[in-house]
Amino acid sequence: MTEHQAPLQKIVQDLPELEGDEVLLKVRASGVCHSDLHFWEGGYDLGDNQEMNLSDRGVKLPLTMGHEIVGELVALGPEAQGLALGESYLVYPWLGCGTCETCAKDQENLCPNAPRALGIFTPGGYAQYVVVPRAKYCLTLGDLDPAEAAPLACSGVTTYSALKKFGDDIRDTPVVILGAGGLGHMALRVIRALGGKGAVFVDLDEAKRHAVLEAGALAAIDGNAPDADEQIKAATGGGALLVMDLVGAEARLIWGWPPRVRAFGSLWWDCLAVS
Repeated sequence: MTEHQAPLQKIVQDLPELEGDEVLLKVRASGVCHSDLHFWEGGYDLGDNQEMNLSDRGVKLPLTMGHEIVGELVALGPEAQGLALGESYLVYPWLGCGTCETCAKDQENLCPNAPRALGIFTPGGYAQYVVVPRAKYCLTLGDLDPAEAAPLACSGVTTYSALKKFGDDIRDTPVVILGAGGLGHMALRVIRALGGKGAVFVDLDEAKRHAVLEAGALAAIDGNAPDADEQIKAATGGGALLVMDLVGAEARLIWGWPPRVRAFGSLWWDCLAVS
């Protein structure tokens, strides 16, 4: 991307000389996140007539986007260990400076100094090759399909992080999920993988509600229905105790949830939860 709201350009560069713990992957798949569309547009609409300009956050052009990356390992830096040439890996992209106390705690996504997230601050997966700064950010792919696995690097970690904040409650209590789009489908699969009881979706789009029901949701409720609250109570067996908001729109604000409710939203690469 050489300018916002303009066609992407083809740029040819030499492959870099790897240093330290760096590794080079030949890209097999790179997802298109909705954030990529915002990057292309030049910023985020935060609502209430507020916007976040990407340049104010340190995002500079030209930029090779793509932060949902699966690639085949083709070269290792002199200090890189633990990976096998020819194997495919899913890349954790939310990188920080790598030296601060936060990064030392493996919380690079919260780095306060110099974030280096792939596809946002440093070149990402919309290319033939991508350099990953440290071998530890490459995760074994196993038998997963590259195109299906790539979104785990973004929507996967986003919904997983939020659901883990509920703890073991998800095993006995349905999660009410606001938004039945891509994140919603990912959340449904993560709940299933964690042994959760299931999910009740609230969405205004009939087609999306139908899709999550086909994917195994316990219920899908029209948020505009006059008895939506009663439907939620019936579907959850008494009320919404665990709530994930995957939309964040002003129209989705809900008042009067029980104290144990935790609302979730995603902005950039962090997951925010309040109780």
